[in-house]
Amino acid sequence: MKKYTLTVLAVSVAIGGMGLSTAVTAMQRGPQLPSFEELDTNSDGVLTQAEIEAIGAAKFAESDTNGDGFLDAEELQAKIQTRMQSRVGDRGRGRDGAKGPMEVKADPELIQAQQSERLELAAKHMLQRADTDGDGQLSLEESRPPQAVDMFARVDADGNGEISLEEWDAAKANRGNRNN
Repeated sequence: MKKYTLTVLAVSVAIGGMGLSTAVTAMQRGPQLPSFEELDTNSDGVLTQAEIEAIGAAKFAESDTNGDGFLDAEELQAKIQTRMQSRVGDRGRGRDGAKGPMEVKADPELIQAQQSERLELAAKHMLQRADTDGDGQLSLEESRPPQAVDMFARVDADGNGEISLEEWDAAKANRGNRNN
């Protein structure tokens, strides 16, 4: 069962190239997964490895702001910052949208400096882990999880090379189970 959790997470990471929006839910651990319909880009009722790879390539291209086919440290930092902002949203604000207690007391310059430092470190670590050719940037291939194909196969319970809605739902259902 633990394999299902890792599999669904890895497929979602593969889909997003460097990751997807990651709003954490109270019921499940980890990133919020896209709906089956969002992933089934040709609306044929099944997910294929080609669809997953195409979505990942599109997300990668979106992050490649200079269009050189690689993600450098600056582009990685921008991608990470976008993901962080999508996670946080309006957390810390009151029901009426007023600033929360953390925002009122915080020094904005200090917060900005700390965030910049965290972004730099995160991009550095990402490059250290994934930059297999040592050129200081990530190619599309380097940005994919190494086990993405195997993970797709694990979700594809019947082994037909396609993930049905039922297989997707089963994998998602097992994702938050600590006993898997």
